[in-house]
Amino acid sequence: MSEIKKCITASCIIYKEGKVVLVHHKKLGIWIYPGGHVDPGEHPHDAAQREALEETGLKVELVSCGDITIRTNDAISLPMPFTILQEYVPYQTGAHLHFDLIYAAKPVSGELRLAKDEATDIGWFSKEEIEKLDTLDNIKQVLLAFFAKCKLAENII
Repeated sequence: MSEIKKCITASCIIYKEGKVVLVHHKKLGIWIYPGGHVDPGEHPHDAAQREALEETGLKVELVSCGDITIRTNDAISLPMPFTILQEYVPYQTGAHLHFDLIYAAKPVSGELRLAKDEATDIGWFSKEEIEKLDTLDNIKQVLLAFFAKCKLAENII
């Protein structure tokens, strides 16, 4: 029996005016925030921004969920993800274990557009719509936690 493939992934919860962007993922057949595998040599936060642009047409600015800043000769702080999940992903070609760094982001330019090679639909969703959405429980829980945090700290985005 072979060991399960482990991957670093990065995702974006893109937030604007009480709604988040979700794409209907072709391979998984569910609604999900934009994201994907981190390329070799790429920082996870750069991958999150790249994936957001590729999948939504929106250039985004990450909003750090932490307030620690370190800058020395040999270390610097990177943008803090909203959360990090270990996810079992049952692809038809073989299961993967993803370590997904999920960032909060706001759109800064671009127009929302569908990336037809990766998704079948795209849209903005409110908290109430997400509660009824056809998606995985972990995605729904992350999004509902995100909305709860936004409500407690309106200045997050």
